[in-house]
Amino acid sequence: MSGVKALEVKAFELKAAGDDFCYAAQIRVEDVDAIAAAGFRSLVCNRPDAEEGAVDSSRIKAAAEAAGLKFVYMPVLFSSVAAPDGREFRELLNTLPTPILAYCRTGRRCAALWVFARVSELGLDQTLELARQSGNDLEELRARLSQPV
Repeated sequence: MSGVKALEVKAFELKAAGDDFCYAAQIRVEDVDAIAAAGFRSLVCNRPDAEEGAVDSSRIKAAAEAAGLKFVYMPVLFSSVAAPDGREFRELLNTLPTPILAYCRTGRRCAALWVFARVSELGLDQTLELARQSGNDLEELRARLSQPV
């Protein structure tokens, strides 16, 4: 991704439709400065605070804002992610300063949200293929993705 330096946090790039978007597994408060220094301008948390092992989003938000990053808390569950979530995520992709780094427990929810956000523009097969190439086989979402976003 242009303008983004290497990170110790393993980030997976999903780039299409003009997106400057990466996703990662759970980050720590102490990762935020490196994320900002790497060139990211926005951080999106897709992990519910109540989930076991989650870092409280308010702590990440405080660090993000101190580092000059825009922060959005949009928690979802992979088992119930659907078209309305995709619409909300598409709005974030279209309005947040880029590049954007989203995170959750493993990154899978973030990839699923991106696919739901972009399926109407890129088509079902292409979005699933881009997710697979980035490290997430989301074929199990095919039926849900076939519904209008």
